[in-house]
Amino acid sequence: MSAKIQQFGRAAAIRALLLDLPAGASVEELLAAGTLACTLKQLNSSLAAMRDTGQVQASITKGNRVWMLTATMHRLMRNPDARVEPTRAAVARVMRSAPTGSHNSTTVQHKDRDRAEIADQLAAFKSAGGKVEILGNTPVRQELSRRQINDASAASRAATRH
Repeated sequence: MSAKIQQFGRAAAIRALLLDLPAGASVEELLAAGTLACTLKQLNSSLAAMRDTGQVQASITKGNRVWMLTATMHRLMRNPDARVEPTRAAVARVMRSAPTGSHNSTTVQHKDRDRAEIADQLAAFKSAGGKVEILGNTPVRQELSRRQINDASAASRAATRH
């Protein structure tokens, strides 16, 4: 969950509805409110994504799933200036890789996880008094223009013929 809540879009509209309904609401009740311009499938998808990021929670009563804001989201919406840092568990839930056909290290989730791990290591290194030297970008060799490349290849072809 980010420090600043987005104030536009479907998730913002869902949060606004659930803020006014502290006991929660079913998907049908949210759609019946009339402020959401989406299908049932889109609403379910949004609620699932919001649950994964710790914004809403669901409880099942009498065979009906009721959605409500989490206590943290309630507090954050009542006091928008409060900064809430996500827990490691929440970050791990969001960062877990979605099942795909590939386990390559080049998927976005792997890269994000690696970036977060490197950032933590770098912060620990700096807090322990370490200093990072930032090097400039020095080209290894002179870059040639297209014309210079063509002239050089023509010269090498002519040299191999004779």
